[in-house]
Order: sequence, then C-alpha cells, then structure tokens
Amino acid sequence: MSKKEILLLFAAVGFIIIWVLDMRAGLPATIEPTYWNKIFYHYSWLMFAAGCLFYFQYSKQIRLKKLEEQEKNKPKEEQKDDKKAQRNALTKGKK
Repeated sequence: MSKKEILLLFAAVGFIIIWVLDMRAGLPATIEPTYWNKIFYHYSWLMFAAGCLFYFQYSKQIRLKKLEEQEKNKPKEEQKDDKKAQRNALTKGKK
C-alpha cells in the first residue's frame, strides 16, 4: 500500500469519528431538532469520509493497473535447463 492510500484510509476513519462525535453533540439551538435536520446538519462529515474511501479505491486500482502493466512489459527470463547446461559444459571441453 502506498503512503497516499494509507493517508486516505486514516482520513476516512478520522472523518467517521468526527461524524459520530458531531452526531452525539446535538444541534445548535437555532435549528429545529427534527430527524432530517439532525441528519443533514452532520451530513458533510459523512460525505468527506465517503469521498476519501472512494478516492482510496480509485488510487488502489490505478496502482494495481500500473503494477500489472509493469509485469507485462518486464522481459521474461528463459527457464534454466540444468541438463542442457551440463551438455553444453561437456561439449565445450571436447572441442
């Protein structure tokens, strides 16, 4: 995992913790305490957390795609054939 992905996960967890603490704190006195007002007043923290998680998934997929392309472009080494190497060593001595 890259540093960016780790930071995104920590940010998402932090925003979720802030959201929970903010939900427990209640509403200001100027806002009428209905169910929807409670949800939408604290909604931004939850959306920041969701945004961090979505961007984490996006950056992870980009990183995995780059690694896959590097694997494809890497030259493949031939498998070593020990018997063939022994035959070549023996024939070199006979010349």
